[in-house]
Amino acid sequence: MRIREARSEDAVVLAELGATIQQLHHDERPDWFKPANADEAVKFYEELLENADVTAFVAEDDAGVLGFVLVNVLHRPETPFAWAQTIVHIDQIGVAPSARHRGVGRELFQAVRALADQVAATRVFLTTWDFNTVAHRFFEAEGLESEMRRMSMPWPAP
Repeated sequence: MRIREARSEDAVVLAELGATIQQLHHDERPDWFKPANADEAVKFYEELLENADVTAFVAEDDAGVLGFVLVNVLHRPETPFAWAQTIVHIDQIGVAPSARHRGVGRELFQAVRALADQVAATRVFLTTWDFNTVAHRFFEAEGLESEMRRMSMPWPAP
């Protein structure tokens, strides 16, 4: 398995892998997430891969791409309320169902760690939905822990 930075031509395979993640989210929260449509997502991934603020890594072997991670580096200035921070934000991470439990996610996380070192990050963070307990176990095994809670309600309220 190799990890490399994603290129614009990877948009199609990222859209296909992303559709697996999208469908899981739609199945659990159809009020929030649209059904997966890889064809419609290709342009979205093309634009992300052209964005200088986004870094994407793919894990691949001779058969093709096994997984990907998209990250943004955020520079937060000091304010009267919080210290300055450089944050590596994991926006999306996904592994092909056929490649799960083979260390692909772990290798992608290693690429995120290397990027965090490179930019002298003070924190790596991500947002995950409560229903995604399989992902939670993986993230916790990689050293992440919960530190805040986001709450919402539909509006107008029932």
